[in-house]
Amino acid sequence: MRILVKFLANIREITDESEIELEIRPGDSIETVMKTLELRYGKGFKEATTGTTTSGIPNVSILVNGRDMDFLKGLKTELQEGDIVVLIPPVAGG
Repeated sequence: MRILVKFLANIREITDESEIELEIRPGDSIETVMKTLELRYGKGFKEATTGTTTSGIPNVSILVNGRDMDFLKGLKTELQEGDIVVLIPPVAGG
């Protein structure tokens, strides 16, 4: 099965890619995909996508087909053929 993973903002800079197709197995979850991506892109990716900012905001929002994973089953959300996963870091402005 294949999914599309899109990287935005500083995560795109870390991966040096705007999107990739990723081969997954039936039953794989967002958690599995994130571990795969951490192995592929290293420490900088892991630091940018785990934990929270000093304000308590998660370092990354993860959307599956346009829906925030927090409103699905979180990291345990199982993925299907053709799903689109988007990693969005927090945006600051003023």
